[in-house]
Amino acid sequence: MKHLAGCGETKQYDKMSKPIIKIEKLNVVYFLGRSNQAHALKNISLEIYPEEFIIIFGPSGCGKSTLLYSIAGLETKVQGDIFIDNENIIKLSLNKLETLHQRKIGMIFQAYYLVNSLTALDNVILPQMAIGASRRDRRKKALELLEFFQVKQHAFKFPNELSGGQQQRVAICRAIINDPDILLADEPIGNLDSQSAHTVMNLLKTLNEKQKKTIILVTHDPAFLNYAHRVFYMKDGAVVSVKVNHAVNQKVAALLKEKEEARITMPKELELLARTYSTLSAAQIGSLLIPFKAREIVFDAFTGLGSQEVKSIQKRVESLLVQGVQDEREILAFLDQETRHGGGIGLDKRTALKMAGKLQEVVKEIKLLENQEKRIQRSYYQAREIDKEAEQVRCYLLDLFNVELKDLFALDRLDSIIRDRLNSRIDKNGLLKILDLPFKQGGIGLDKRIAKKMAKRLELLMLGKYQ
Repeated sequence: MKHLAGCGETKQYDKMSKPIIKIEKLNVVYFLGRSNQAHALKNISLEIYPEEFIIIFGPSGCGKSTLLYSIAGLETKVQGDIFIDNENIIKLSLNKLETLHQRKIGMIFQAYYLVNSLTALDNVILPQMAIGASRRDRRKKALELLEFFQVKQHAFKFPNELSGGQQQRVAICRAIINDPDILLADEPIGNLDSQSAHTVMNLLKTLNEKQKKTIILVTHDPAFLNYAHRVFYMKDGAVVSVKVNHAVNQKVAALLKEKEEARITMPKELELLARTYSTLSAAQIGSLLIPFKAREIVFDAFTGLGSQEVKSIQKRVESLLVQGVQDEREILAFLDQETRHGGGIGLDKRTALKMAGKLQEVVKEIKLLENQEKRIQRSYYQAREIDKEAEQVRCYLLDLFNVELKDLFALDRLDSIIRDRLNSRIDKNGLLKILDLPFKQGGIGLDKRIAKKMAKRLELLMLGKYQ
């Protein structure tokens, strides 16, 4: 493998702490805002480090390939940020994006995409021609690669004369001949038999371990997940979990552990409550906090009592909080009465007064939280009806006039002005102005004729609604 197409001259990165790829809030939406809108990727954020072997795993149609093509800069409906070596590829010009593909990223596809009219050797040489490499150098590199991947004997054969495994090895040679740092593979073993699949995966593993290539591979086959340093599991356009193979990825495992330990965390009991009851309302969670509040009050009021005594008193305080008693005399009676005969706790007057004050404060907090939640729910349901109506109107208008919005920001803005018009916060002229105004000036940026037609149709819809 001497001088394997220059692959031995890998770039040096500043430790493992700096990701080579960083994705922030990535969304991909097709037919944005229309009735057939499809959310291919949903708010994905992740980091990939130099020299990692990453597998993106999930069922067909979950967004794996869309994520891969987004990283490659080939997906056009991208919203969010994708950084490769700290450069946001979303903002690159076509020329710079082409340079990225030629120098930094190599791609392998399930269907090989070899040019059938060219020999295996000429297929491998193609990327070298794109960067202006000399005829002698590019031929030498191509033959070295073909030899290493054990297909040199087929160098002058055409793709249709090769087996699937041989074609894929030729495709790998083509992908790495320009010595890219990153190798992206979209289902590279999907069309191969078991033996050829193992051969290709072992070749990719060698490229990762020996040539220090960062490899990102998409697959729905769980048989090869143990090859990966980390596996990103996807479902319905989202990354639902990430598993670290600690046996082969000790550096990244240690780094992730260090980052996790550095996070500021809440007390364990409250963190457990927040995770377990994440779907509950604020008022419901407030009621679940009563045991913590009761214990806090008791511990604050007492010193020197046994644990059983404290637990017993805490239970009584909890029951009082649940009842929501607000009459101070009733609270004092409960706290001051003798335990055996009066059913109270039997505290001295000063301690009873102190606890009664704290109990009243907590009861008021809980009541306030419940009332606030009720107000929020009323406002929420009213707003939700308007939002639903605005969404239906928007889908109707975009479908009717075959309009494709630029991005999610334009979608949110259009929904907002439709809501404003439905609520009569703006008039017809105001609506038309915003539809026609350039996006950078706060509008939607539609063609003037389309804007007029959409505004007119919305007025007709409102007229039919309110007659």
